[in-house]
Parts: sequence; C-alpha cells; structure tokens
Amino acid sequence: MKISLNWLKELVPLRVTPQELAERLTMLGLEIEAITEPGKEISEIYVGRILEMQPHPDADKLVVCKTDIGRKEPLQIVCGAANMKPGDIVPTAIEGATLPGGFKIGGRKMRGVQSQGMMCSARELGLGEDHSGLMILDPDTPIGLDIRPVLGLDDFIFEIEVTPNRGDWAGMIGVARELSAYYGLPLRLPEIKIKESGAAASSLSSVTIEDPDLCPRYTGRIARNVVIKLSPPWLCARLIAAGLRPISNVVDITNYILLETGQPLHAFDFEKLAENRVVARRAGAGETITTLDGEKRALAEDMLVIADARMPQAVAGIMGGADSEVDDNTKQVFLESAYFDPRSIRRTAKKLGLLTEAAQNFQRGADADMAVYALNRAAMLLQDLAEAEIAPGILDEYPQPQDRGRVTLRYARTEALLGVAIDPTRQSAILEGLGFKALEQEPEQCSFAVPGWRHDVAHEADLIEEVARHYGYDNIPVTMPSIRQSAHVFAPQDRTVRELRHFLAAQGLTEVVNWSFGGRENERRSEAAREDEMVLLQNPLSENYGGMRTSLLPSLYGTAAYNQKRGARTIAVFEIGPVYHAVEGQSLSREPVHLALLLGGVTAENWALRERPFDFYDIKGYLQRIGDFFRRELLLDALNSRAFQSGQGAIVKLRKTGLGQLGKTAPPVTRDFDLPENTYVLEIDLEPLLAAPMPPAQFEDIPLYPASLRDLAVIMDRDLPAEAVVKSVKSAGGSLLKKVNIFDVYRGKPLPPDKKSIAVSLVFQSSERTLTDTDTQKALDRIIAVLTKECGVELR
Repeated sequence: MKISLNWLKELVPLRVTPQELAERLTMLGLEIEAITEPGKEISEIYVGRILEMQPHPDADKLVVCKTDIGRKEPLQIVCGAANMKPGDIVPTAIEGATLPGGFKIGGRKMRGVQSQGMMCSARELGLGEDHSGLMILDPDTPIGLDIRPVLGLDDFIFEIEVTPNRGDWAGMIGVARELSAYYGLPLRLPEIKIKESGAAASSLSSVTIEDPDLCPRYTGRIARNVVIKLSPPWLCARLIAAGLRPISNVVDITNYILLETGQPLHAFDFEKLAENRVVARRAGAGETITTLDGEKRALAEDMLVIADARMPQAVAGIMGGADSEVDDNTKQVFLESAYFDPRSIRRTAKKLGLLTEAAQNFQRGADADMAVYALNRAAMLLQDLAEAEIAPGILDEYPQPQDRGRVTLRYARTEALLGVAIDPTRQSAILEGLGFKALEQEPEQCSFAVPGWRHDVAHEADLIEEVARHYGYDNIPVTMPSIRQSAHVFAPQDRTVRELRHFLAAQGLTEVVNWSFGGRENERRSEAAREDEMVLLQNPLSENYGGMRTSLLPSLYGTAAYNQKRGARTIAVFEIGPVYHAVEGQSLSREPVHLALLLGGVTAENWALRERPFDFYDIKGYLQRIGDFFRRELLLDALNSRAFQSGQGAIVKLRKTGLGQLGKTAPPVTRDFDLPENTYVLEIDLEPLLAAPMPPAQFEDIPLYPASLRDLAVIMDRDLPAEAVVKSVKSAGGSLLKKVNIFDVYRGKPLPPDKKSIAVSLVFQSSERTLTDTDTQKALDRIIAVLTKECGVELR
C-alpha cells in the first residue's frame, strides 16, 4: 500500500521529516519498501489565469492566449486546446520548466507566433490519461503559486507492506491512528456533512441478507441526479500517488474511500437493479455473472453474491457485475458498504482467480463499524463532486452484531515477558490511544474491549505486543534469557538426522526440500504412496496440494522432472522429512520421518570415470552406505509392485522389520511424471533406525600378517537370491573369513535355462599368524559343504 505524507498530516498534525517518519513506521511494524516523491521532476510550473484568447493568424486549430502568472507582464502562449475560456485558472509551464519524465519546456515559434511556455493538461502533469484539454483549476486558486502544492505533488509517498493480520493498516486512517497513539496527537477524522433531500431511502429500496454468516452487515445509500464527470485534480493526484488510475468521479470516490478508510465500497447503477432492491445470498445452481473485467464466470453454490430481484449483480466483496455498472448515462447510484466473512471471500477469490484490492482487504478482516462511516463519507463526496442528491436515511441490515470481546492485561505479566518495567498508567494510555476501551481498571490489571478493526487481538500476549511496539523495541534493554536446565533431551534424534544429511551430501547427493503438501492424483500416479491414508486439508492451496503427503517420492519425481526439462543430465537428490498418515479413530496423524533418494540420467563424469547410465547397483550401493552410517545391516527381499519395473524392485528390511522399498521406476510412473528413462528411487522409514541405540564403532589393529585370497564359482538355481549364498558363506567361513564379494554372475550356455553361475571372492586373514594352505582349505571345504546343503549348489 502507498501512504501519502500530506494526507497523513491532514489526519494527524505531524511535524517530522519523511526520514524520521519512515524509521518510526518501521519500528511500529509497518515495513517501508520504498519512498518516492511524485512531483520531484516538476519545476517552474505555476498557477495562471487566461486573460484573453485570439485566433492564431496562420492556424485554424490554434489560439494565442495571454496568461497571467503573477509577474509584471502576462505570457503569450500558443495553445491547441479548445476547452478553456478567458478567466479560467490553468497550470502554466514557463520557459525552462520541467514536466514528469524530465521533459523540458522552451520558448519557440508556432506557425510564426512566439510561444513563451505551455498550459498543461492532466496527462502532461502525470495526473491521469485525460489529454482532451487543459486542466481547469478551482477559480479561487491564487495566481502565481507553485503548482506542486496546489495539486498535492509536493508529497512523499511511503510504500508499505501490509501484513495479513493488520487489515486496518490498509487504510490511511488506520496508519494515522498508529501515529496518533505513538506521538500523543489528536486523530482528526474528516467531518461528515450531508444534506439529505427527497424521498427516504427505505421507500426507494430494500436490503435483504439471506446468509448472515457470510454477510453479517450490509449498508447502502441512494444518490440521485448524479452527474458523471472527471474527478478534480486533487482527487486524481491522490489516486495516482496510490497507484490507481482515475476513471470517473463516482468510481474514483469509491476508490478514494477505500484508500482512506480501508473499507471497500461498490457503486451500482440503481436503475439497472431489478425491482430496485438488493439481496445478499448464496449463488444458485448454474448461475453465472459477467464481471466488470468482461469475463463470464460460473458461480458455485457456496459463493456469496449481491443480487437484485432476478440475478447476481456482483461477486460479494470481490468485483461488481457488468450489468449494473456505472457509466456515463448513470443518474442514480446505489452505494454499497458491507462486512463480509473473510474466509468466504478468500475461498471465492481463489476459485474464481480474482485477487482484487477489495478482496484483499476483506480477507484481512474489515471493520463492521467502519462500514457506516465510509458509506456516509462517500455520500458526502458524491454530493460535493457529482452534484448528487442524497436520499434521507441509511439501509442498514445488521442481524448479528460483531463483538470482538474483551482481554485482560496484567501489568506484571508485561514486565515478565518484556523484561522491562513499564508504568501501568502508560500501558493503559498506549492501548487506549490505539482504540482499546478500558472497562475494568484495577491496580494490578485492566480489562479492555477490543475494537472492531483489531481481528488479530484475542489474548493477553497480543496486548503486551501492542505495549511493546509503542514503548519502543529499541528502549527494551538487552538481557540474557534465563535457561531452564533439564535432563530431558527434547529432540534426541535431531543430531543424528543432521549428521545423516551431511553424510549423504558427502556421498555426492544434493538435498532438496519440498512442500509437505501433496495431492491425491500425484499420490495415486506414484504407485508408492498410500492415498487412502492421506490427511486432507480444509483450505488447500490448490488441488495439487489438497492434503499432507504420505510419501516423499511424488515431490521428488516433480523435482527430477523440473531439472531434466532444464537440461540436467545427472540427477542425484535426497530428501529427509516427515510424511503423514491418518489414523482411524484418532484426531492426530502419524508423522514418521522418511528418507528418499532419487537417481536419474547418467553418473557424473570425472577425470577417472566416464559417465554411464545409473543402474540398480547404484541405488543399492547408497542403501548399503546408509546402513554403514547407522552401523546396521539392511537386507533386501524381492518385491513385485506396480511402482517398479518387474524384477527391479525390493523391500528394505532391518532384520524382520520392513523399512521401505527401492527399485527402478515402472514405465507408467516414468511416463506420467516425465522422468528420465533410468530413474531409481529409494524410500525408507528412519524411525526404527533412529529409535534403536547406534552400536559403538569397533576399531581393530591393522593386520600384521598377509591375507589369503580364494575364488569360488558355484552353479545354483536361477531364482535363488545371491544374498542366500553370501549369508551361507559368512556363517560357514568362521573367524578367519574377513570379506565376501560377488564379482560375477553368468546365465547362458552351457548352463541349463533354470541355472546361473555366481563367482565369489573370499578373503581369509588372521591377526595372530600367517595362514597356511591347510587353514584356508579347511575353511573353504566347510563353506562348500554348507552351500551344498543349504543352497543346493554345485562347484563349477
């Protein structure tokens, strides 16, 4: 939002520099993003009066004017505009003047007649798009004044970031209230004076609220004999400084009130409303509306609309409809000022893809009590700027008055939280200056009524935060916090998880962090997630984030696809984070911490190794390293799953406990997520590994005696896992067997189709002596015997 310093000074008698004000606003919580001066480039432009006008002797469309700017001699200016007459007051740029954009004005001859400057239009001064004629000023404007203060261009504009919890800061009055409370200055709200005439509003129209939960309050006024025209320069200047484009006086007034009060208004062409009445209701089945942007939009039955007797005329709190739009022929206006439920506005705006200023203000939480003030303020401006006749009375439906409740502040609690003693009288004064009304004042505490514009205040700590802001965070002394000693470790697993992250990064993997949200469709397509256990969200960001993820893989697939589309040839990533599983009969879900890896594309090339496609043994190797990290042996069992290609999937186990799965993604998964063809993934539950104490590291002396190496090749059933052979070899090898490694697997002739050959290298070694052939052979014979018995192998 953009805040005008001149406008602020009208509401609060400030006497500070722009730089001081920016620092104070920042300390009060209003983040300043930029400070600009709209009239900084304008110079040598004054208020002038046209004294006389003569036709140009050599041009039919030009006139020669004598313009008085308060100097000895009037200026001779050649002009092509046709909307002025002698006596009009106009902005006049003399020779050497500068316009917005750095454009310089010089003296020159126009068709043989010397021109000593230029009289300006609104567009030439940066005050809108109107270039049809000169800007005509108020006839009482003194001659010779610098045009910048006259048009409000001698201003400083502060661009602030309005936080979602402070909807009151979306209006000038809300910001002025903060400064009034801080500086102890009076808040001077514009006085409202309306001359009502004609038939009462209640006899001309009516307001009906069919759903008070979505529309707690709706107010309206009727203006007749409205004259649609351009807004005066001061109003245009304020709208443009705030980033809005002037349109017409009626529309500009509603936008001006939005900036001033933070209360969105809407103006209907009263004569276009069927039966001249207004109904706040939910949309009916199949109803549509063409909004002011020209788009025809389908309405859902949970959306609130403002309708007449026949059809919707506005999407409540978001955008008006084209059928009741105010145009140049409008004579009667129905002004709307209402309070709508923020959740309803947020939901509707998201579904329709309409994020308007009005919608943003209602989403933050408007003030139901401000609705009437803003309505009357707009009616007064319509009377002043559009020559409107205001019908007596307000149409005000408020079936469920809003009560923000009360909050009690204990003065000692303020000191306990802030670490500084603040006088109770000052604490009360700060809160009352911000609009909190003291109800029950006691020596040690006070109860305050929360004003309607403070939707963010519900607890004592909220009041203490207000006291801290206005006392000044920079006035609170720096102190060391007290530390509560406890033998209990609140997050005993964090250190291990952090070390695991560093370990995996050292293995050449890149850590990624994805949203904790997931969608049913992605969970289903991944074939590895548990869609039926998904925890659904009541107000999701989108369909793709409709619930909490049950697996890390879908989001990792999205990461891999994103990087592949951008030319990444090597994708080696991991993620550690919680997944969420709904538990039947329980309000809280299970949230185990999972680890997922994804390898896709080709291995990284270096000076020693050429790139090659990732394969199953790469993902298995990372699993073995994870097992090494936890000093646990992680086992694999064959797995048939639609998530993985046939024969390339496995269950990961810790002893008999299943931890997860790994494998090569199945073609449908690869295709649906647009993954590299050779994508391998791993996902395991870390909870069992983290819960068990990690075995201490075992250190051994470096052997003093040489190792004895033997190779063994056996023929076995094709379906028998190689792991069974390794397990049998280790159990039979005894203490002398140090290493077992499979270095070759062969299938084909001359072996039968149901057989395969596996070659195993064995390392025997003793820490006490050099082994003899007899020692090694005894161990080898024992191994062969066990393999023959348990695995049915035969020597090759």
